[in-house]
Amino acid sequence: MINKNPLSFGHYLKAIRVKKGISLDEVSEETRIRIDTLRLIEKEDHDRLPSEVFVKGFLRAYAEAVGIDGGEAVTRYTSSINAYQATARSETDFVKLSTRFWPHLLLSLGAMICIITLSVFAMSVFHSPLQTDNQVNTNAGEDDNKNDSELESDLAGKPSEKSLLLKIITIETSWIKVIIDGRKPKEYSLKPGDRLEFEAFTGFNLLIGNAAGVQLILNDKPIEVSGKRGQVVNIQIP
Repeated sequence: MINKNPLSFGHYLKAIRVKKGISLDEVSEETRIRIDTLRLIEKEDHDRLPSEVFVKGFLRAYAEAVGIDGGEAVTRYTSSINAYQATARSETDFVKLSTRFWPHLLLSLGAMICIITLSVFAMSVFHSPLQTDNQVNTNAGEDDNKNDSELESDLAGKPSEKSLLLKIITIETSWIKVIIDGRKPKEYSLKPGDRLEFEAFTGFNLLIGNAAGVQLILNDKPIEVSGKRGQVVNIQIP
């Protein structure tokens, strides 16, 4: 079966070769391309393939050897390498952002803790009245009775940390890479009707393989995805 994924170029050529019963050795002999290079093309190994200009020439020669037009394979390769490079840039940007963000956050938190500690200490020193021995003994018994109820009241009044809930609804076949709070990215191949839900505290970065293929809903509010059908887009939320 021919691979219909618009980002697939190597699997696409391999499927045609296998369907026509042509061996990889025959393709190598016809094109004068080394077998190990042909295997890298079929595996779509961008990290080990040569520069784009060479790969495009190899793809045209491969396509001609299996009896099809090379333009389709080159178009698929261009879309695939663009998506691959966009993903690499996105991951690099997140690493740089995390490197700058966390030291500043820790310094700010440390300064805030120091200020709060000094404020509490100052209030306890300047606002605590002097007590006699009788008052101390009487108040001690009252404090024991109040501790439990006051503790429950304090805990009930503390606000919970607000999180971001992202829902992804698939309309058309697509793929997506999701980075949550700057952590390790996760990749998904989606079909129409698939649904995904993610929770984050700082935000999301999405690389979407088909801009018209998904709907995004953040905390029950829709988010517009700008782009055409089949276009690869990168979205930062919020």
